[in-house]
Amino acid sequence: MKKILLASVAGAGLLASCGGVLTADPVTNLAVSSYSTDWQLTGDVRDQNGQIIPKGTYLICDNKNTKMQVGVTFQGGLQQLALQFKGYNTGTTKTVATNPLNATNSSGSGTYEYTFGPNTAPLSVNGGNLSAQAIIVNPITNVTVKGYTYVRVQGYDLAGNASNVATSPTAIPVADCAS
Repeated sequence: MKKILLASVAGAGLLASCGGVLTADPVTNLAVSSYSTDWQLTGDVRDQNGQIIPKGTYLICDNKNTKMQVGVTFQGGLQQLALQFKGYNTGTTKTVATNPLNATNSSGSGTYEYTFGPNTAPLSVNGGNLSAQAIIVNPITNVTVKGYTYVRVQGYDLAGNASNVATSPTAIPVADCAS
């Protein structure tokens, strides 16, 4: 029995050395750990439904460029990260996938950065890489809330196998912002 097991292991090693077997460390336990944008409320704001959005909340300014960073945690070998924004009420989605990373990231965490152009965020009414860069936050006081969107992420390993889809615990306000 011991010889059969040893022969099986040796045979698997021989196949792997010939390039015939693609092994990948699967991406598991993917989660959105944080998000921030370059726009942040300097005071409480009331949305179209009468809800208060508290001071300090990050938001997407739908009438301006908005740079967003999404922090993720995971286990395994992350080769590519797909980022999706999903409208709170309508389910309208916008999917953005990164280019494959230069090397498989197995650190267990990273930050993805994306810039929305004006009028491109999915609402609740009708390229980037993993990095550790910071964004500059612009204080904003005068906004008209148009809706909300969730951040969703999915990772892919070297073989292209998909991880779980992780969603941010809260939706991000999307607003028209006045300077």
